[in-house]
Order: sequence, then C-alpha cells, then structure tokens
Amino acid sequence: KMAFSGQLLQHSIWSKPEFMHTLSVPPLTANHESVTKVSQRRLKIRGIKSKYNCLVTLSMLNPENGTSMSTFSPSDTIKKFYSSINNKDMNQLVLLIDKDCFFDDFSFPKPFRGRKEALKFLGQLTTCMGKNTKFYIENIYEGVDLTTVVNWHLEWNKKQVPFTRGCSCYELSRDGNQELVIKKAQVILESPIKPGSFALEVFQKVISLCDAFPEAAEWVFLMSHLLLPSIYNIALQPSIRPILACYRKLWSIIVTFLTLIYMILMFIIKKFHE
Repeated sequence: KMAFSGQLLQHSIWSKPEFMHTLSVPPLTANHESVTKVSQRRLKIRGIKSKYNCLVTLSMLNPENGTSMSTFSPSDTIKKFYSSINNKDMNQLVLLIDKDCFFDDFSFPKPFRGRKEALKFLGQLTTCMGKNTKFYIENIYEGVDLTTVVNWHLEWNKKQVPFTRGCSCYELSRDGNQELVIKKAQVILESPIKPGSFALEVFQKVISLCDAFPEAAEWVFLMSHLLLPSIYNIALQPSIRPILACYRKLWSIIVTFLTLIYMILMFIIKKFHE
C-alpha cells in the first residue's frame, strides 16, 4: 500500500508542467558543418598532391619543358661514353663531348683540342677496334666538382687483350641544356715496354744531372714543351715508324694465322659430326 502511494506521488510530481519544462533535454544535433569542412580540406590536399604528381610525371616525360637538371651522374655519363665507343655510336658521342673539350691521350705527342679533333680521334679508335673489341670498365670513382676516374682494359670476344690496361681521368661540365658533357680527359695507357729497374736508374741519373746543373735544368724544363716535340719529330719518329709498321704487320699475320686455324678446326669438327 505504501509502495503504491509512493508511485502515485512520484507520478503526480513528474506530471507537473514546471518539472517537465526544467528537465526537458534539447534534441541532439549532428555537427554537419565541422565534418563538411574537414572533408573539404582533405579533398583539397588530395587535389594538390595529385596535381604535383602529374607535374612531376610530365617534367620527367618532357624534360625540355621543365627546369630540372639531368638525373645522370658523372659515372653514368662516363659509362654512356664507353658504351657509345663500344657500339660505334658517333651521334651519341657528339652529345657527350663539350665543344671546347681538351682530350689528352698520353700515347700521342699532342693533345686533341676541341670537339672536332676529339671526335676524329674517337672515330679512328672505333674503326681500329673492329667488331669484337670492347672497352671493359673495371672500376669507376667519382670525385668533387664533377670529376671521375676510370680503370679499364680492352677485351676481344670477352678475353682481355694484353697491354691494354688504362686509367682515364675526366672532368665534366653542364652544357646549355644542363646535360653533363666531357670537358677534359686524360688517358694513361699501359706501356708494352717494361723497363723495370732500368727506368729507375735512368731517372736517378737524370735527377743527378738536374741537381748538378740547376740553371740548365730549369731552362730545359721551361722549354720542354717546345723541345720535346721537335726531338720526337727529328730523331724518334723516323725510327719508331718502321717499328710500329712491323708491329702492325706482325699482329696482322698472327690474326690471319689464328683465323686459319679456327676455320680448319671448325671444318674438322663438322666432318667428324657427319
């Protein structure tokens, strides 16, 4: 009975208008405005990223329309240089040589100055190499200021040719299109003549003469760039040319002989299998 009266009292109190007004809770509303702003901001960021990726892709596909520099490193450029020589691609070599290139091969009495002389030398080199001779890069090192050093040798049918080891130093620069080109090259080739300790003895005697007559030595060193070519043309060239001619003829005979042996062996093998 007391419980029933309590329920009636509670029902009467909660039914009064003043209690219903004070305890009424406003309906919950979703914050559509903030959610919409966040979504718009995310879509805007995605649009900017998509536009940036498109621009990067277009600049890579059409580098002439962009301002970015070439992605080739100095070592990549030098690898392309030797690959062009191996493939006898003179059109590619033109693009890799600077117009004011200084190409100094220590096997020659004078360096090659300018793109025209350098390309003439490289054209003669590719012709002499024939179809089966290739440059093989052993090691390649990059230095500061776009410099590169390469150790290489020549291979004939993937077999190393004797006395063809070399070391080349390259200095590169960027042309008007920001592409890397060879500005300066120094080539050191292994000598087929191996004087050994005799060279040290000669060097010691020359230095002793320089120490004994320093003034004369200074004059000789200052005039060496004029004296040595003259001495070479007058004294050494007439005697060296016949030796080189014999050397070429000897190699020609050796190649002909080896070719003949190869053909005979192939003929015997063919007959044996029949």
